[in-house]
Amino acid sequence: MYNCSMKVSIIIPIFNAESYLNKCLEAACAQTYKDIELILVNDGSTDSSRDICLKYEASDPRIRLIDRDNSGVSAARNKGLDIATGDLISFIDSDDYVEADYIEYMLTLMNETSSSITCVRHEACEGISTRVIEGPQNILEEYLKSNEIYASVWGKLYKRELFDGIRFPEGKRYEDNYVLYKVLARCGKLSIGSEVKYHYILNPGSFMNKGYAPSQMDIVDAMEAQKQFIDKSFPALTPFANARLVYAANRCLMKMADAKVSDKDCIARLRPIYKEYSKDFLNGSSGRSAKAFVRVARVSPKLAMRVYRLIGK
Repeated sequence: MYNCSMKVSIIIPIFNAESYLNKCLEAACAQTYKDIELILVNDGSTDSSRDICLKYEASDPRIRLIDRDNSGVSAARNKGLDIATGDLISFIDSDDYVEADYIEYMLTLMNETSSSITCVRHEACEGISTRVIEGPQNILEEYLKSNEIYASVWGKLYKRELFDGIRFPEGKRYEDNYVLYKVLARCGKLSIGSEVKYHYILNPGSFMNKGYAPSQMDIVDAMEAQKQFIDKSFPALTPFANARLVYAANRCLMKMADAKVSDKDCIARLRPIYKEYSKDFLNGSSGRSAKAFVRVARVSPKLAMRVYRLIGK
């Protein structure tokens, strides 16, 4: 059912993941599709992650362990892309795990639909069937306006050439948001499988689950870069890009509210975003509570934070 001549490079960036890594690597090594290479990029771990990687490397010749000084997940993924030899690329985060047929399922669907990117589910959704979306504009519209194509590079299988000249921004958080829209803009056809094959684990120690820090504003930078790209190349999708920028502003304000801090520089950057683009957010499909938050933030971001703290999330 699938093309056995296609080699798949699976890139796994690793930093202090000892609590999750055995399960992640066990699942990756157990793939039913065998023509894979596993690129483990140890990003300066200070726990036992490297020892765990060495154990698996010794038992599976498909594993390539790369050690580097700690430089962040973007640098680790970029290193993996630079040395990958596969025709196809997939990413797994070291605190997550996948089903044994993760690669086989996506590759079969890719071949059946002649897609350049295939996605799998990471949470169960009843009544969902396989979808195929054609054309970069339609693909980007789906990405911008819904969660069907979720904003993470993991859980997907890519033709390798889609990453030619595209790399993750080093030193930035929310790195996927700087990259995925560029890759999707090169994609002629994308398929979304109906089955859950990727398991996202909520790691309380991850950046995504930490409190507010100034680096949270990186998601606003990413959405501004995305908006500029959309404005220039797909102007019909500008309202969706505007709404995504407001969503990023919401995330930062809520993080501040949760942390009970008020970053004046952050608020000064967010205020014009609400003034200019909240209309497109309010015209979108977000829920009533999110829209109510934006209506208040358009008047006063600080007031929105206070109301959020008073009445809850």
